[in-house]
Amino acid sequence: MKSTFKYILLPSILFLLAACSRPTMDTYERFFFRTDGADLAVQVDGNRDSKVFILLIHGGPGGSGYEYNTGSYADQLEEKYAMVYLDQRGQGASQGKYDASTLTLQQFSDDIYGLAQLLKQKYGQDISLFLMGHSWGGTTGTHALLNTQVQDEINGWIEVDGAHDIPLLNIEAIKMFRQIGAEELSKGNNTDRWQEIVDFANGVDTTNISEDEGGRINSYGFEAEGLLEAINEGGGGNPSHGILGRPHLGLAHIISSSSTANAITPETEVAAMTSELHKITVPSLFLWGKYDFVVAPALGVSAVSRVASQDKELVIFDHSGHSPMDTEPEAFVAAVVGFVERNK
Repeated sequence: MKSTFKYILLPSILFLLAACSRPTMDTYERFFFRTDGADLAVQVDGNRDSKVFILLIHGGPGGSGYEYNTGSYADQLEEKYAMVYLDQRGQGASQGKYDASTLTLQQFSDDIYGLAQLLKQKYGQDISLFLMGHSWGGTTGTHALLNTQVQDEINGWIEVDGAHDIPLLNIEAIKMFRQIGAEELSKGNNTDRWQEIVDFANGVDTTNISEDEGGRINSYGFEAEGLLEAINEGGGGNPSHGILGRPHLGLAHIISSSSTANAITPETEVAAMTSELHKITVPSLFLWGKYDFVVAPALGVSAVSRVASQDKELVIFDHSGHSPMDTEPEAFVAAVVGFVERNK
């Protein structure tokens, strides 16, 4: 069922304050997208004259689109295309009253589909629209592709270290902890920390991973990434997509995002869409960090072999973990631009 929606421009003073890092006002717009009891915050930044729009679905749960509007990769993409940064329901600057019944994967998917339709109404049916999901955005983005008609609205799908199969990513993370951890221990690198991670991994039964173990896998995944010199050799830096990367958000927004994350965790813990990926037919690009312990590159390998897309590609970044857009921005942008140019 299609949602009813409309957009609401933010007051001019908020518009100006939020735009302080983007002085060219004719390339910048913020508005609320009202749909199914929520006002979702949307920021459009970049080259709208290109008629190419990339709708970015942020990670989390509990993140925001704004935190992706930083760094050289964002600047480079915005020079060529219009980037659309969405704060998903209950997160970032989005507003509304929520309970567990309105924080489902289907609702997040309906929101994405509705916004895709709105962007075409607002900017023209002739625009080329691409969907990009990072991390948990790979969960909601993939779910939208499989459970709405958003594939009819877009020119392509870009998944960046996307969590489209939670049980599988946990299993693959354990394998990486064991293998790469053993290699690092043999080199004498950060032995105390790696020994703890390897001991944990060796104690996990991968046929029955508990919710608590899943949380520890996620935590150790980010720590393991920080221990590897190979990631730092990329030279791009590694700013965090987290609370410190959201300077525009007040305490109320951070609390709301945290509450949303807690409310939807039970559903996302079991999200497993690998067996349905053959239903994706739009051109698809999978971008993965070689050393991503949070969402292992094995998920990208599996996905590119399963989607039914005629144009499909997997790019592995050799000096990156969970966020290759930060650690190897030039290579990341080159992969995105190549994909967009042949499918716009």
